[in-house]
Amino acid sequence: MPSRRKSSPEAGRRLVAGLARPVGLLGLGVEGRATLAFLAAHGLDEAHLVDRRFGEGPTPDPLPPGLRAVHHPESAAAAALSVCRTVVRSPGVRPDHPGLEAARAAGARVTSATALFLEACPARTVGVTGTVGKGTATTLIGEALAAAGRPHVLAGNIGTNPLAHLDGLTAGHVAVLELSSFQLMDLPPAVGPDVAVVLRTSAEHQDWHRSVAEYRAAKRGLLRRGGALQTVICCADSAGSREVAGDRWAAALTYSTAGAVAKGIGVQGGVPARFRAGRGEPLPELARLGMPGAFNLENAAAAWLAAEALGVPGDIAAAAIAAFPGLPHRLERVGTLGDVACYNDSYATRPDATAGAVASFTEPLALILGGSEKHADFAGLLALLCDHASLRRVVLLGQTADRLAAELARAAEAAGHGPPVARAGDLAQAVEAALAALPGGGVLLFSPACASFDMFPNYKVRGETFRELIRRRAG
Repeated sequence: MPSRRKSSPEAGRRLVAGLARPVGLLGLGVEGRATLAFLAAHGLDEAHLVDRRFGEGPTPDPLPPGLRAVHHPESAAAAALSVCRTVVRSPGVRPDHPGLEAARAAGARVTSATALFLEACPARTVGVTGTVGKGTATTLIGEALAAAGRPHVLAGNIGTNPLAHLDGLTAGHVAVLELSSFQLMDLPPAVGPDVAVVLRTSAEHQDWHRSVAEYRAAKRGLLRRGGALQTVICCADSAGSREVAGDRWAAALTYSTAGAVAKGIGVQGGVPARFRAGRGEPLPELARLGMPGAFNLENAAAAWLAAEALGVPGDIAAAAIAAFPGLPHRLERVGTLGDVACYNDSYATRPDATAGAVASFTEPLALILGGSEKHADFAGLLALLCDHASLRRVVLLGQTADRLAAELARAAEAAGHGPPVARAGDLAQAVEAALAALPGGGVLLFSPACASFDMFPNYKVRGETFRELIRRRAG
């Protein structure tokens, strides 16, 4: 287990002072720039910066005060980083990048913002990963900690670089990190968080990972190796989550919405229950979630178990989790047009996320689907759409519209039936086409199952655009 360092505003300076020089950074995206700013603010005065933008047009971003830097294009990464003794990898850069391989061959330490934080953090740490539900589960853990009066921070993919919080943390804090496969892929064996939460895991980022197996192996970076103490929490209903857990499965706390579990949270008599040695104690609060969508019971169960592992009383955790209404852009009800309830699920950038949203509704339903291409497997989602009894129309838009139309037609042919399909040139047209399919009322669901980059900068702008379209139409 990592040592518990004393709280000090100088924690960041101690971290930076311990980095062997010269220091290089590969990748100056959002996290890379935040990491550079942290290092410079805590004593780094010189660095080698490598990014694909350098030398290819735009002037490099302004440097943090007091920092001298040499900028290198990505094509020169191997030569630039082979002179460094420490290299910080940004999440979007594969660990087997030639520049990193050259640095390792020359004896450099290759690390990341996540690894540096976990090594230096004096607080207890929780890491949350999986394919769906990471942001919600991370937030729910925070809600439980807040209700119990426990000081904490939320960081990682949910919003901020964890290094930004380091100086303010003490042994009495909890740091809850939402972590992607990119951040976990080369995490050192001994620095995994104190509590590791592996949510439902399928496949994602197949435009970056070389296989589903590699993607799941990357998630396994969350788990400490070598016998270090760690609480592991996994989804019993997900083969991918079980695969990530591997030989840690037998000792893990598990959760299921399908039935009982040996130890963890399962269902008993139709009500969530905390199981110990096969016997369940009802948790009725978790049956009354404020968040829509049956799939959110999984997120709630994982968060409750994590809070319990951190010492939060079960009744306090359950009440806080049940009261949480949900995050923006995640099955968010944004208005009503006549008798049509409109839901913004722009964060659903994967087919399984959309499948969970669609399965939440039995009312007459119109679905807006499509976006940028990530080479996802839509087969399961499209089979679900063909079997959904109240689905009145699927409206397709974006880069994936042609592919989705062809695959949905094949799925409908195989099933012997399928939903009516319409095409739209933009989101405003898609809203009108979806509403036209619901003359008697129902649910308009915007759950794209795809990323946003063909038409929008990110899922937030896409969701805000949908929300505004609904508000304008409602007058």
